[in-house]
Amino acid sequence: MATGAAQQQKRSDKRDSSNRPLLHVVKADTAAQIRGAQPHNRVRERHYHKEIARRRRLIAAVGALVLVFFSVNLYSSAAKLYAAHLQLTQVNQQLAETKTENGKLKGTLKNLKQSDYLAQVLRNKYQYSKSGEIIFNFPSASHKK
Repeated sequence: MATGAAQQQKRSDKRDSSNRPLLHVVKADTAAQIRGAQPHNRVRERHYHKEIARRRRLIAAVGALVLVFFSVNLYSSAAKLYAAHLQLTQVNQQLAETKTENGKLKGTLKNLKQSDYLAQVLRNKYQYSKSGEIIFNFPSASHKK
């Protein structure tokens, strides 16, 4: 009889293997535990996905804050650079004007060292005259009424 039961078991195994292969056989009580744990596993899985979503939102928020921080720093640095550039432009313009004026003054100083130029300036600007010379002042066209 034992041989008949073993043969019948082999036949049933062959029928099952022809339909689908048995990877492993699970006992009935283990299968019941697995089915019973499935709702709990679904809750755990939902919690896991919620935590992942929360972490992603947190990382995105921190990333946005860092981006805003660096953007503000970049903007303020660009504004300072622009202000410094304007100031540099103004200072360079003043320097050019001062150099031009300095050149004119050096030329005037050089001319003032010459006695002929000095005498001409004194006669024109301060109305000095040579001895025996008479100076007549005529009203200019701008003084007429």
